[in-house]
Amino acid sequence: MARGALGEIRLWKAEPALTSGKRRLLQTFASQGALALERARLAKAESRARILEESDRLKSAILSSVSHELRTPLSTIKAAASSLRSNEVGWDSAARAELIAAIDDEADHLNILVGNLLDMSRIEAGVLKPKRDWNILPEIVESVLARMKHLAGRHHIEVDVPESLPLVPVDYVQMEQVFTNLLSNSIKYAPENTLIRVRAFEEGDSIHVIVSNQGPQVPQEHLERIFDKFFRLTETDLVTGTGLGLSICKGIIEAHGGRLWAENLPDGLAFNFTFPLIWEGVPPPQMPMNTEDE
Repeated sequence: MARGALGEIRLWKAEPALTSGKRRLLQTFASQGALALERARLAKAESRARILEESDRLKSAILSSVSHELRTPLSTIKAAASSLRSNEVGWDSAARAELIAAIDDEADHLNILVGNLLDMSRIEAGVLKPKRDWNILPEIVESVLARMKHLAGRHHIEVDVPESLPLVPVDYVQMEQVFTNLLSNSIKYAPENTLIRVRAFEEGDSIHVIVSNQGPQVPQEHLERIFDKFFRLTETDLVTGTGLGLSICKGIIEAHGGRLWAENLPDGLAFNFTFPLIWEGVPPPQMPMNTEDE
């Protein structure tokens, strides 16, 4: 072979020396085996090159997206902080409160962006392993809504997540990220003064969650693609975002053994996801009853 010896074939025979025909047959076997090994080596090299190419493409896309996304919130924070530092804005003026709110909102935006990037890097590395425990789903939703209160703007958010739901075996932080990204997506695309609804209910041995909004519908052929990394239906100058949020939600839900999908509604769009209530063969434990001293 051009790359040198790949191995050797040994033959033990008690009979007389090989005939020329048998020798040619063995040489044919050896040549075919060497060709098969060479093809396997070339296929492995091609696969490695493809992975490296995809990795470079992903890094370029991340750098491009991040540089675009960081510019706006950082510019807003810098301008607001400079105005407050210049003493041109009175301490008791409405403008001061607006500048502080702008800093707070953009800092939240940056926090979501960085969290998405870190989660995507873990998904790409195959190390996004949920640290599951029995948690109360209404508490997770309430925590997310409290943190996103300023980002919600003039949207009306209606929550139907009953306290009677069983405990759920999820990673608290990762499930917060799922609700944060789905709500953030709804807030971006749905017009102001429209309804965003969060529902959760028990469905057999699973929990079914629906986050719906009254934003534009998604073409049927793109309902699956919206969960691809960096896939955007809207021009970046119209709606901000990296195109990572929905992909991260899909990775997290699937890591919990669940499924995430989107569907068009008569008046908008809904994100559905389900995940099992059974964890390692164990059903949810009973929640302790609140008792009051008489």
